Amino acid sequence: MDMGLKNALFDECLLRDGWLVGLGGFFVVISMWLYTKSLFVTLMTVVAVIFSLGIAYFIYTLIFELSFFPFMNLLAVVVVVGIGADDAFIFLKIWQCVITDRLKATGAVLALGPSTSSFAAEANAARSDTLVGIMASTLKHAALSMLVTSLTTAAAFYASYVSSITAVRCFGIFSGTAVMANYLLMVTWLPASVSIAERISCISLVKPVENIVEKLTYPFKAISQLGRKLEDFIISLVISVPLLWIVLLGITGVLSGVMVLHWPKLRLPDSPDFKLFISSHPFERYDSEYKDLFWFEKIYSTTDTFKLPLRFVWGVQPVDRGNFLDPEKRGALYFDESFNMSAPESQQWLLGFCKSLKNQTFYQMSYGLLLPNCFIENFINWMSRRCNDSMGEIDRTPCCEVSAFPFAPEVFDQCLPESISSLYETPREFFIPGVAGPKFARQSFRNGSGGWPQVKAVVIEYESNQVFTMSYSEIDGFVRTVEEWLAGILKDAPDGMRNAWFISELEFFDLQDTLSTGTMVAICMAMAVALLVLLLVTLNVLISLYAIVTVTFTILTTVAVLVLLGWKLNVLESVAVSTAIGLAVDFSLHYGVHYRLATDSDRKSSTHYSLIRMIGPTAMAAITTGIAGALMLPSSVLAYIQIGVFLVIVMSISWIYATFFLMSLLGVIGPQYGFGQFRYPKLRGPLRDSGGGKAQMDGPNHRLNLHHQNTVSEQLLSNSSSAAGELVGSESHELDSLTSNSIIKPVNLDISRPINFDRAFKKKYSLPREHSPSTASAITVVLPDDVDFKNG
Repeated sequence: MDMGLKNALFDECLLRDGWLVGLGGFFVVISMWLYTKSLFVTLMTVVAVIFSLGIAYFIYTLIFELSFFPFMNLLAVVVVVGIGADDAFIFLKIWQCVITDRLKATGAVLALGPSTSSFAAEANAARSDTLVGIMASTLKHAALSMLVTSLTTAAAFYASYVSSITAVRCFGIFSGTAVMANYLLMVTWLPASVSIAERISCISLVKPVENIVEKLTYPFKAISQLGRKLEDFIISLVISVPLLWIVLLGITGVLSGVMVLHWPKLRLPDSPDFKLFISSHPFERYDSEYKDLFWFEKIYSTTDTFKLPLRFVWGVQPVDRGNFLDPEKRGALYFDESFNMSAPESQQWLLGFCKSLKNQTFYQMSYGLLLPNCFIENFINWMSRRCNDSMGEIDRTPCCEVSAFPFAPEVFDQCLPESISSLYETPREFFIPGVAGPKFARQSFRNGSGGWPQVKAVVIEYESNQVFTMSYSEIDGFVRTVEEWLAGILKDAPDGMRNAWFISELEFFDLQDTLSTGTMVAICMAMAVALLVLLLVTLNVLISLYAIVTVTFTILTTVAVLVLLGWKLNVLESVAVSTAIGLAVDFSLHYGVHYRLATDSDRKSSTHYSLIRMIGPTAMAAITTGIAGALMLPSSVLAYIQIGVFLVIVMSISWIYATFFLMSLLGVIGPQYGFGQFRYPKLRGPLRDSGGGKAQMDGPNHRLNLHHQNTVSEQLLSNSSSAAGELVGSESHELDSLTSNSIIKPVNLDISRPINFDRAFKKKYSLPREHSPSTASAITVVLPDDVDFKNG
């Protein structure tokens, strides 16, 4: 027996095992630091994730005015950490590729010394302009990719609002808001952080620290080179045998769909107890194995003998106008204005209803005094009493035998309250007040004719022969049978009695029904919204269709694996499925958007372009989030374990399907040469004055400005972008130009030998006299023919 300590122990274990969640977050931070090679950018990304959660909580509580914050909302932390790391990886990857393209295309050289002259000021201005151009090119690609994933992920979460479960609704609202807040910070806060990191290198200010960091990061260079080789190997696998992956993963997705939708399906919960710990925990073993073996537990549970009641309600509309986002706010009661129990035809019909109910197969014969169950029967017997009491000298007229059934409305309204009042004076052993019987209006609702309380609602209750069970199909059959009988008998009811409805102890059944239908509706809505967003952004029908097919297979395969692991569709599992939708779309959409942004028109080059750009960041995001989930598995709290298992599965499957299935699909039957591509209409503005532009081009400062742009460093030697030589040497496979209309001819750089600094210092660049710097502020620069890079 748990002695009421189960929930208290759960709260304690929730805090005690919280260090596992922190360990997973710490691993994500370390992985991000190793990938970005910038501690400043990593910390700023962590701050952005924290700020996005804070902004989401602010909007959730103060703008949306939601006071109920369920435990499930903490899953949003996992989602935002995964998406934030993914966006940071992608942004910095594209940033590095843009810088590399600039080096290759322009033949930019590196300044070797500072200067305080006016030439240095102009050089700094040109450097700033170059940094702005790099940032613009990066945001052009990264912001679009992040926008698509953020919109689709947020839409998938917001689609959970259709669920009738309050916890699922609140989770969808909070998670969707957090994702959009994270996107706003990732296109503002993160670019600003990268820009600052490019301008100021904090570690370089302290030489001993720089040496220590260099020694610590030296072993990871080999890991980085191994990662590049793995990237090349995976790319070759995708491009060389695409049909193999399409057939293999396609069949897997179809079989997973059969498992999820047909057999064995994601089973519904078979226990009303919400599991908090692992199955081997003593509390959980007691609830599942030993609880029903003790009679003192059976007294409270009585699952073997408890029969579902039959309750039929008149006078109240079956509507719920409460706050669906706050369980404490139940809302107002809405009465049926057409209800009229006082009419003689209503009295006659209700008596026939009770007799017909007792003849049904689902009715359970009950013995003893059933005074309130069908009050009209007891009321008729009560009205058959004598009118005059000689001993008490009481005249009971008209509430006596002088009134014949069906009673006149005024007699019914006067005598029924007296009957119920005398019934409540019955000793406890014969009558216990419950939900059955007539319900009267308060003083403010009394009718004005006689001043007697008006009957506003009626509840007829009997016991059924249906034993309470966790079987969804059995209870569903019972409910359908009763509702079909009720619908048939109401066809002959008078106008004042036609709006009746059936209710019983069906809370657990309603939860099962909501989970079985609401989860699938949420998945379908999320897929539809994701397809719409992808179409609006890419404007390519085939890319959007292939991406949605991939996401659908990803979700089906993920749920199929959960089915094989024995998961049952409870509240946490329903939230996990909603989270799977949000996380599964990211990788596929990243690949699809960059396929659309490829500079070459043929499908093979576009596939190669998308893989080169996205395979590294997506793999890092999948690995970091998956391992962060694996670190939560040693916990004793079931929620932590399920979250960890779920993260490992969804990250692995979504990356495999996005990389191998989607890219193989695009490589074989992807759109090319603009096929299936639509465009938004462009608004043409007035043409610029060409004369002014020509005058500027012909000015005396034009050649100097060009020289500055070719001699000023493009801020490449910082930790976040890594050295220029490393970019050119080690990532030469990523040197595809971002724009196909570049007017700058690439300059071939000799990278077979190191920089000759002696020869570089001897070569000067002669400027016109009016622009030459003074002797004190002369600048030595390296010209293109002096730049020689080693392999990195």
